[in-house]
Amino acid sequence: MGIAQIIATAQVYASNHRLFTQLTAVANAGFLPVPNVNVHPRLLDLESAFYGGLLFTLSVGAALSLVSAAAAGLWRRCTSGRGFTTAAAVIGWVGIVASINVYGFDVWVTLYFIAIPATVFWVAGMSPGAHHTPPDPRGSGLRFLPLALLALGWFAQYDRGLFVDLRDHLLMSNPAGERVSSFYYRYTLYPAEVFKTFEQRLIKTVASPAADAAGRYAAVKRELIRRDYLPVAVPPDADISLRFEGDRLAFLHRGRVVWENTTDHFLADPGRAASEISVRTDRFRIFRSVAFYGVLLAFPIAIYVLLFALIHLVCGLVVKPRRAEAVAAALCLLIGLAILADFHFSREDPPPPGAIDTALGSDRWQTRVAGLKAIRGRHFDVVGSPAYGRILRSPYPQERYWLAQALGASPNAKAFTDLVYLLDDPQINVRTMALEALARRRDLRALHPILNLLNHSHEWYVQLYAYQALRTLGWDQTRSN
Repeated sequence: MGIAQIIATAQVYASNHRLFTQLTAVANAGFLPVPNVNVHPRLLDLESAFYGGLLFTLSVGAALSLVSAAAAGLWRRCTSGRGFTTAAAVIGWVGIVASINVYGFDVWVTLYFIAIPATVFWVAGMSPGAHHTPPDPRGSGLRFLPLALLALGWFAQYDRGLFVDLRDHLLMSNPAGERVSSFYYRYTLYPAEVFKTFEQRLIKTVASPAADAAGRYAAVKRELIRRDYLPVAVPPDADISLRFEGDRLAFLHRGRVVWENTTDHFLADPGRAASEISVRTDRFRIFRSVAFYGVLLAFPIAIYVLLFALIHLVCGLVVKPRRAEAVAAALCLLIGLAILADFHFSREDPPPPGAIDTALGSDRWQTRVAGLKAIRGRHFDVVGSPAYGRILRSPYPQERYWLAQALGASPNAKAFTDLVYLLDDPQINVRTMALEALARRRDLRALHPILNLLNHSHEWYVQLYAYQALRTLGWDQTRSN
């Protein structure tokens, strides 16, 4: 995972510098860059690259480390036919490296899949026990039985709201968790920019074509800007370049044609063309899957392994090795069950429509949040609730950002004023949910405060939501100049 962190830092650092160059070109072309100039200096910092790289270390790095360790363990158990086993492992490894580059070669992605397994197998081969009988398998069962039980317990909690509830009930409910959450929102967009598709990115850049294509380019340019493909004057740094040949239009990415048809065909359905371009320029489909399952599975397993190792190390100073393993397994299970129980009993089902007011007046913030969640999709006047003022100024950020969500559906005119008030909330999730709610209300009065927030914010995550809210309200870059 240390090797993964080195690769991830370099990968995010290179991506940040490319993004900085593109956003500078966007600003020079007279458009509004996102992130804005307040964030641009951080794109050049090693700190942003290092902390942003942690996302890949704790997902891709953890996954490859664990899988490689398991494969190396199986390799060590093969006391006969070691040469054949090694050859099969190498062939399989080469196949995996080739498959992750099937949609386009990327040096950083390839480095993860080469450097991490190679190091793990080298360590396995150099280990003193590499050519001896492996330990008693009952020890392995003792180590991983708590992990299997905890996995079953968490699987029972799985639903569509699991990750949001983890944030609300585990992280935001204590100061340490709040700091982890703030860290996530501060640095997560740097690595995300590495592997987003064009459709997922807020702003894309297009190199302007030759001057002789100016007449045909005008209509194409309007459609591209509407979809946030912004023309810049620095072709080498642009995501896409255009080429006109007669009545035909071609989009090129890295010198390769990714879409070609007549100009009229593009103008008839530019959205479909943009989607096809996004698919054909996506090199990171497999890498994104590895990162997702790494976060979902490998990251918690790695946390368990590290916790088990730490407890085992401490216990091994005072008791025999077998007993130390039993104690470590028992303590890991108890700690995991305690966290699981606290999470389970903290979650509450949304109340029925007739009991929302009662839930909002509860003494438990968890019950009040469940009531606020129940308002989604209903034209419930949360402003008229007797508990409204208390919730609006609640010390719990969970309440305030779920209130912002509820205000997005409120028919009360005061909801707009209070959502604008929540744009100044000290908690980042409250501000982003207020932006989302203002967009959902479709009230054009929100354009000015949202633009003001976008221009003055120093937080990329807030700017992302502000830009999306502006686009939902019908604003586009042509009207920003």
